[in-house]
Amino acid sequence: MQIKFVDLVSQTAEIRERVERELVRIHLDAGYIGGPQVKAFEEEFAAYLGVRHVVSVGNGTDAIRLALLAVGVGPGSEVITTPMTFIATAAAIRQTGARPTLVDIDPETCNIDPHALRRYLVERRRRSPHGLRAIVPVHLYGLPAAMREIQEIAEEFGLRIVEDACQAHGASFHDGKRWRYAGTLGAAGCFSFYPGKNLGAWGDGGAAVTDDDELADRIRMLRDHGRISHYAHQDYGYNSRLDAIQAAVLRAKLERLPDWNRRRREIAETYRELLEGADLVLPTEPEGLASAYHLYAIRSRQRDAIRQALLSKNIQCGIHYPVPLHLQPACRDLGYRPKDFPVSERLADTELSLPMHPHLTDAEVRQVAEAVLAAVRKRPIIFAGGHRRSPAVSALPPERGE
Repeated sequence: MQIKFVDLVSQTAEIRERVERELVRIHLDAGYIGGPQVKAFEEEFAAYLGVRHVVSVGNGTDAIRLALLAVGVGPGSEVITTPMTFIATAAAIRQTGARPTLVDIDPETCNIDPHALRRYLVERRRRSPHGLRAIVPVHLYGLPAAMREIQEIAEEFGLRIVEDACQAHGASFHDGKRWRYAGTLGAAGCFSFYPGKNLGAWGDGGAAVTDDDELADRIRMLRDHGRISHYAHQDYGYNSRLDAIQAAVLRAKLERLPDWNRRRREIAETYRELLEGADLVLPTEPEGLASAYHLYAIRSRQRDAIRQALLSKNIQCGIHYPVPLHLQPACRDLGYRPKDFPVSERLADTELSLPMHPHLTDAEVRQVAEAVLAAVRKRPIIFAGGHRRSPAVSALPPERGE
């Protein structure tokens, strides 16, 4: 029997009854664009995140693009992000007319390295003070980036932060005073509701979230043809609106997101217990960060052998991502070369994503781990500085507050 990488069938079975009730209301009103379902989802997701505004849009890429446009990014701007992300992050920057600039990742977290970011900005400021506009940190695999350090750097250099939280629904970080959700520290945070996400629709969808009233109004206008009244348009906007059917699905799934994320963390802890000591690098959670475990990404020099062993046992798995942005054909105009970002390239060559979804059984998790262990020679991982254990998955932080 196949072990699925993502199990949308089981997820849909949990919410089908509620969604079908909501669909009856939608069809009676024939309110397919906007309307009470979209408004209710925006309010409920805002309450969950603890932000003033959620502006739903057509997809996660549009969320990033419209948020960047709203903070003033455009032709001639430079926006810094990481090479290790899906192409959509760079595409959203390019679609504003700006240039994506890449900074390598931290080898432990796989997120943008604050030290490399500062080094780049210091050197860049010496060459030219103009053009730098924003940073787009990516919360890769569901682990928040080092937002406290990134915020300090952004304030020092006068940059706006637009968070790519498209893999981080419910991920948390501690800001020094309290736990906060990924996507809530920058000028805006951006989410994708692609079906396979921790919070996914039955099609495409996305949202930009913010506490800034003016920024929210700007994104609302841009998502709807620049509209300020029915036939008055202040700007050349876009057609990027969440439909009512997707909002109904997202409302039903949002109710279950805390439980689903809790189960993901249980699975991650089981993987760690079973795989610790093997010749693998396992995901870590530095102090003050709590992953939503969108993916459980291991690393191994024997990645391809492990992958083939899993597939031979009918266990689905994935690679995220085999080609970093700077080596993508679409990004050749950025002028980067192989070895420019060695940490990202090592990750691309060694990363393997194991099955991770809240409907995995304990028996299935053990079966996956046994297949991985059978494919690698079991021995401790030696890092520079000696033996290092992958820390246990910490308890889920409070939903809000201290």
